[in-house]
Amino acid sequence: MSGAKVLISAAILYVLLSKVDLNRVFSLLRNINLLYFFMGCLLCIVSVGFISRRWQLFISEDISLSKLFSLNMIWLFFNNVMPGTTGGDAVKVYYVYKKTGNGLIAAASVFMDRYIGLANIIFIGLAAMMFGLNRLAGTGVEYFTPAVTAAFAVVSVIVFGFRLGGRFASVAKFYEYFHLYMRNTKAIALSFMLTTAAQLIAIGCVYLVAHGLGVEVGVLDLLIFVPVIVLIAAIPISISGFGLREGAFVLLFKRAGIAEETAIAISFGWYLTTLVASLPGFIFYLYNKTEAGGKDGDDNRVIDSV
Repeated sequence: MSGAKVLISAAILYVLLSKVDLNRVFSLLRNINLLYFFMGCLLCIVSVGFISRRWQLFISEDISLSKLFSLNMIWLFFNNVMPGTTGGDAVKVYYVYKKTGNGLIAAASVFMDRYIGLANIIFIGLAAMMFGLNRLAGTGVEYFTPAVTAAFAVVSVIVFGFRLGGRFASVAKFYEYFHLYMRNTKAIALSFMLTTAAQLIAIGCVYLVAHGLGVEVGVLDLLIFVPVIVLIAAIPISISGFGLREGAFVLLFKRAGIAEETAIAISFGWYLTTLVASLPGFIFYLYNKTEAGGKDGDDNRVIDSV
């Protein structure tokens, strides 16, 4: 499956890059204002703090926020440098399991965190589309976003409403966990607030990258476009959103009068801020590996699955 994702990302990028002046793209990136760039990196790290707090809401075990922050930094690092079929989520599940000894909590908390995060992104993307429908009309996004919303709702009802697989003990326990937390309105509301904050930080990061490249982008355009771009990039058919993200930037930023080369440079610049921000995750990985006293073979099997 990861091989197909690589091909899809490569194909989309080939089509996009074959139609633009690559020298212009690389010239923009080479001359980016480093102050704005590293401020963007800092914002990425701050956003990890918000999603770590969100994850903490769905773990019944006593795990400190600093520990979850370090695990999310590891997750970010492996998602950026070793993208695969499971990504950094496998690493998060593995370390929470080693910390708690509870496989259900480890897997279910990661799933719940991702599920709520995706639900929030879909909600924000839909709100952005409705608020800026005149900016999105004619792009196809005005149909894509409602379609994704409907598909997410239908799948959620089928899987969780009808409890498919509930006859199996392990799956039944997962459903119990899911429904327990879905009834916790305080945790759900707070998780949505934290995800919204993380999305606003992502918008701020794109703003800084764009200004670092010398590009003036309206805040209103960013509020409308970035949530939709995040939603498009989250479609699990490419490697780390490559290709889909760049295509979405070109498609949407064209509506703001921004050239294709510039839109691609902003997209690459945004990814680079995330990549640089994730590098401390490797240090956290080494620290957690030493602290856990795990066997190298165990850790290597996890890394091989990422």
